[in-house]
Amino acid sequence: MADFRSFFKDKKVTVLGLGLLGKRLGDIAFLAECGAKVLVTDLKSSTVLKPSLQELRKHNLPTGRQGNITFVLGKHRLSDFENCDFVLKGQGVTLDSPYITHARKKGIPIEMDESLFAKLAPKVKIIGITGTRGKSTTTMLIYEIIKRAGLPVHLGGNIKNTAALPLLKEVKDGDFVVFELSSWQLQGFAEAKISPHISVFTNFMPDHMNYYKNNLKRYFGDKATIYKFQKKNDFLILGPDMKSKIRRGNGKLINADVKNIPKNWKIKLKGKHNLENISCALTVAKF
Repeated sequence: MADFRSFFKDKKVTVLGLGLLGKRLGDIAFLAECGAKVLVTDLKSSTVLKPSLQELRKHNLPTGRQGNITFVLGKHRLSDFENCDFVLKGQGVTLDSPYITHARKKGIPIEMDESLFAKLAPKVKIIGITGTRGKSTTTMLIYEIIKRAGLPVHLGGNIKNTAALPLLKEVKDGDFVVFELSSWQLQGFAEAKISPHISVFTNFMPDHMNYYKNNLKRYFGDKATIYKFQKKNDFLILGPDMKSKIRRGNGKLINADVKNIPKNWKIKLKGKHNLENISCALTVAKF
């Protein structure tokens, strides 16, 4: 595993988007703890972001690290996207943002937390789950199966209050990391040209069309990153509704099937969609 503390030490990082969901806070505190100089910028005012700012104080950074974080709130400044080592983009920020465009013109790398984690922890086994519906349930099912099997497993991605970068302090080579991945988070994997070792694509239907400007192809393109950069020893598991949408991938393609769920199981989750989620999780458990 890469020496992540050395990687972040003295780096100048612009974090684009503080937000109110809590995920970004762990990443910011982690970067500062590792010795990075972090500038956090958000169009929302300090008044609106007060809950996040208060929560960040609870992270209890080591003495001397608190001053590693500065804030520019209520506005963005182009200059903050020039003089830095990389920009950490929040998942709600579009790739055609003028500030992202400006950073690219200046040769500044654009990172996102899950994909940056994947680059710095290459010997963990990442299981990524995406889909328009069912990814949260499938993610938790897979996580619980691995956990109850007594194997080392960590949870992250599009799960509330689960920042990815702090997991670098916890994981060891060979550990499993289960990531729920939205189409936006997968943009970071596209930037890095990587896909999870085991990928699950539950289903696909129109969603987030305001963000994608009614371009369904663009939405699917982001989702498809879950398997686009897989290698021949990787696995792509498709939900029952995905069989006709994806015919092949670079890794081994496996179609989940509800018929493979043991008949004697007493399933508390109701509905056909949950049987499909269970079939995806059960297929992952075989690998």
